[in-house]
Amino acid sequence: MKLINILGLMVLTGLFACNKELDKLRPHNVTYEDQQFSSPTGFTKAIWGVYASVAGSAISSSFNYNDLQLYLSEAHGNTLKALDATVNKNTDAFNYLNSAEKDLSYSYDYWRGSYNIILLINKILANVKDGETNPEILQAKGEALFLRAYVYFNLVRLYGKPYYQDAAASPGVMLIITDNNGLGFAPPRATVKEVYEQVTKDLLAAIPLLTQPRTNSFAGKYPAYALLSRVYLYMGGTFTQPDNAANAIAKEYADSVILNGGYTLLQGAAYTSYYSTDNPGNKEDIFAVNTQYKNGLISNLYAMPSQINYSGGLYRPSPDLLGQLRTQDLRSKFYVKNVTPGNPNDSLASVKYMMGYVSLYSPSPARYLRLAEMYLNKAEAAVKGGDNNTALISLNAIRSRAGIGDTTGISGEALFNEIVKQRRLELAFEGHVSYDYFRNGLPMVRNYISNSSGTMTIQATNPKILLRLPSDEIIGNPNLKQNEQ
Repeated sequence: MKLINILGLMVLTGLFACNKELDKLRPHNVTYEDQQFSSPTGFTKAIWGVYASVAGSAISSSFNYNDLQLYLSEAHGNTLKALDATVNKNTDAFNYLNSAEKDLSYSYDYWRGSYNIILLINKILANVKDGETNPEILQAKGEALFLRAYVYFNLVRLYGKPYYQDAAASPGVMLIITDNNGLGFAPPRATVKEVYEQVTKDLLAAIPLLTQPRTNSFAGKYPAYALLSRVYLYMGGTFTQPDNAANAIAKEYADSVILNGGYTLLQGAAYTSYYSTDNPGNKEDIFAVNTQYKNGLISNLYAMPSQINYSGGLYRPSPDLLGQLRTQDLRSKFYVKNVTPGNPNDSLASVKYMMGYVSLYSPSPARYLRLAEMYLNKAEAAVKGGDNNTALISLNAIRSRAGIGDTTGISGEALFNEIVKQRRLELAFEGHVSYDYFRNGLPMVRNYISNSSGTMTIQATNPKILLRLPSDEIIGNPNLKQNEQ
């Protein structure tokens, strides 16, 4: 019999093959696969396990899977300043060392956690019968497809080159889309293009299945449209060499969310208190990783806790980021006084993960897709396509909401540069900035000194923009090729 862990940590199939007597046992934390998927409720519970894994439990570490997703997506940018001066897992990616060793880097934890989630998703999908008509089972299938797209898109951004850099030939990550692959299964890395094709295929297949009402903690039709907007924007090339077809699709999906999704840009006090509220019921959030089940430690990385006898706040907003905020910019309220002992000059911390933060952990959601990004996606896609008027209107929706007023009289590359700047200010600490530079062929510039590294300029073609694959995975799978740096 096959066994699965319904909490979502790992598919337990070959684990018991060495002892037939164990097949007679029913451990309390697992259930038999045929029983799990014998009813619609079983599918729903299984997909809940996937959400729990995405929220953190995919890896057994205090710095959980969602924490790693947030941190690794921010570490290669210029939003952060490191106060930690040591060489360790917390500074490895930030310093562009990108170690392949699991004791020096988070790459091992993130890679393993991602494929644990993918195996769980594939198990759910494999148990949906051809011709299935039950709406609850089809909803679970749709959510599984959305979450697989989510995981693969995040993986290929970290381990694969930007799409414009010869996506058809550049190695991405392993594509595993079946559940029982055998002990000798050792897939090579698919190309970046192949991974993107799988992501868009999964999202498009998910959309007609997502018919049940859900909060923004779950997959849905408009979250899928929003993610498709981002994916096609990443495929849209640079300003000087755009892919007009991809940008048109990115704009179309962003428009669908803006016009029909029922979301709202928060204004005034509702906006400045945005990050002190949870995501369910919030009209700006499209899809957020809800961490009520597995509180995150990312808060401790970015801010000193108020409770005594704890440490924290080893990353602060960079002086360059703070210097871009005007006095009247409402987004300046997202940074509050918070001092890590021994570092009095870096006295501000981001509030984006401080909801309920007292000691180490916070239930702050990871706001992965929100309406502000859709306006910025639309603006960037439009300006790359030569539609300066649409780009300006969309950009000014974000500028006006932030309290800095509309900008006028700019077009072309100047308008594009302003859009990139507003993406950096609006989406800071949410895992965008380095991707936004590199997918557009722009350098990442740190004009400030951190305790762990000096000033640096990283070009979009520098191989160090990618994480290296874990060395343990390279040893275990001879078909995997390393990101050489």
